[in-house]
Amino acid sequence: MRASTVRARVRERRRTRARARGVMKLVLATVVVLCARAIFARWLTSVETLGGGEGEGDARGGREAEDDAAFADAASADPTRWTAGASEGGEGTCGIGGAAFGERGGTCANERSYPDLDVVTVAVKPSCVNAVAVAALNQYVGPRRIIVVTKDAERCASYESMASNVRCFEEDAFVRGVTKKLVGETLERLYGDELGADGAQGRFVGRELGGWYLQQLLKLGASTSDLINPVLSRRFLLWDLDMIPLRPLDLFHRDDAGTTQAVREIGGNVIKSYEPSYVDLTGEDMTYAADGTSYVTHQMVVDADVMKEMLDVFARKLDSAPTTFSMTSSMPRWATAILSSLDRTDLKLGFSEYASYASYAAKHHPERVYTQPKKTWARASGGKLGISLHRLLTHDGLCCPGPSVLALMKSRGFDYVGHEIGHVESCKYNSPEHEQSYGLPIAPRF
Repeated sequence: MRASTVRARVRERRRTRARARGVMKLVLATVVVLCARAIFARWLTSVETLGGGEGEGDARGGREAEDDAAFADAASADPTRWTAGASEGGEGTCGIGGAAFGERGGTCANERSYPDLDVVTVAVKPSCVNAVAVAALNQYVGPRRIIVVTKDAERCASYESMASNVRCFEEDAFVRGVTKKLVGETLERLYGDELGADGAQGRFVGRELGGWYLQQLLKLGASTSDLINPVLSRRFLLWDLDMIPLRPLDLFHRDDAGTTQAVREIGGNVIKSYEPSYVDLTGEDMTYAADGTSYVTHQMVVDADVMKEMLDVFARKLDSAPTTFSMTSSMPRWATAILSSLDRTDLKLGFSEYASYASYAAKHHPERVYTQPKKTWARASGGKLGISLHRLLTHDGLCCPGPSVLALMKSRGFDYVGHEIGHVESCKYNSPEHEQSYGLPIAPRF
């Protein structure tokens, strides 16, 4: 028998075994979910639908006065300071994101608190995933504010109903000179031929191209916003609102010299098309973790002064080679520089705010960062297949995360997990019926 034939048969046997393992994993996952559904069925009958009750409304009514009191000494606040809250399973504690599911009337105890730390996030529209993420952030991070940036006032009202410490701003007013229209026009003017007929409105994995770059610019420019009052904490947490904390998070690390360092997660996907823009903007190579993974981990502690320093470097790059377009752009110089630096061969993945900031901090301020030795998170609750399977077992056919799925991911040792429904076509996140919101109010779920 020829050697090539033997090798082909060996490869085929391996593929057959791999397919068999895949089927077994799917069957096991189905059994686990069905069992979890039965376990939670009794509990779910008493769960109330998420909504703004009178008590929650009263708490938000005096928001301005509360802000004045809470931030009277904002300049001296220490965003790295944390306090331990209730112990897991102790009095007043809930399951993961339990406030969003109506546990204890939405009054779940915090298990961790960073009372001087702000969280910044940008989101397309309010969803059940966002509601659970907000509840879990308050439960396991306990920030003073969760600052949400979204499309319009109606969506802002929905976000602010999720928790009393949520502050929401409309995207076109958040960072002076950065609007969706301007971002789209800039992309089309710079890369019209490459973008094709759809221009900046073209879609990739469920997202609009112009909107994807806009949300990155808004996160990078958050500390420059003059709408945030009192001012943003000097260290703040960028957080993608489709990521859900599963346990109290350690955001800072104290080294042997007593320096408080931001904890940097690892384990992100390596996207090579992010590199050309960073090299063009800084003249430096992009940095990766020791295990070869990236720092695109969908959350990151940011030092506002380091961010400003990096954006100034970006702006100087643009000023060093001025063009008619760059000189007439009404956007901030750093934002124009970023959009001018994209890899023309892969505009769908031309820049990363997380990879860029992490690389800059690692190169220029390594003493401020503590890098995790291993990955502590998961991109999705069982991957796209898991989310699709979960949808088939819910009462309304939507892809909202339930207590049992979150508990399962926590049992696997993860600190936080993604539930990216916009990337799963069967979830119908972009369907017309979900134009303003998705899966809200939250109904009882397993």
